[in-house]
Amino acid sequence: MTTETQKHILDLPNAFSDLEPLIAFLRGARTQAVEIDCSNVAVMPSRCLQLLLSAEQQWRSEGLGFAVANITEGCRKSLTLLGLEPNRFEDEETA
Repeated sequence: MTTETQKHILDLPNAFSDLEPLIAFLRGARTQAVEIDCSNVAVMPSRCLQLLLSAEQQWRSEGLGFAVANITEGCRKSLTLLGLEPNRFEDEETA
């Protein structure tokens, strides 16, 4: 088991993008700190946000680092539309 943070670039050019790569990454990194890079996110669909919030809760409950980085303006707008603060993930501790 490695203690190195596992990183994943979330590629969501539109609201209908496939989330399977993110799901597979999270399944494979269950015992490690993770960082999700949102630099390629144009729109954050609600199903992706649900997945990130659930994963964040799980990782933190197990004492593992969980970070969401490089949040784009489009992603911030999506967070606001979904009822969250646009800086929701920036206030969290980094992985």
